[in-house]
Amino acid sequence: MLRTRPQREITNHKSQIDMTRPRSFFALMMAFMMAFLVSCSSVEAKVPTTYTAAQIQQIQRFVPTLTEFRSRMDNLGTLIQNRNWIDTRTYIHGPLGDLRNTMRAVSGTLLPQSQQKAVDLTKSLFGDLVEIDNAAKANDYAKVTASYQTAVNHFENFLQLIPQVADGG
Repeated sequence: MLRTRPQREITNHKSQIDMTRPRSFFALMMAFMMAFLVSCSSVEAKVPTTYTAAQIQQIQRFVPTLTEFRSRMDNLGTLIQNRNWIDTRTYIHGPLGDLRNTMRAVSGTLLPQSQQKAVDLTKSLFGDLVEIDNAAKANDYAKVTASYQTAVNHFENFLQLIPQVADGG
């Protein structure tokens, strides 16, 4: 004997299925709509245009070190002028050895519009120092002096990116 459900149970069961499907479809459509809206929206990040006091203080901590490196560049010029190639090469790898790390650290603290220029100048300066080293190895005075002058110019341009502290007196 086949047992059948009463008509009332079948109707309730069917209406539950009918209500579940539209809710599932509605939830799925809402999920797609939210994903679409989030992916199409764009949040514009505000790029800072001025330094905060804390940023200036952080950058200014590097100024004495950069000043010392600038003085060392002058010493390198003296070695080049005297055509002292061994000391020239040693000086690049010794006293000027940490210049790249310092310049990279400073570059990371600059405003976004100055950072890329600082990174490019750092790379250029070190390309110049490699050329000085190679030319000194080959005893090529003309190439050494030209590369040295270019290196000094790149370093001076880098220093121009450092914000100046206004005298408050």
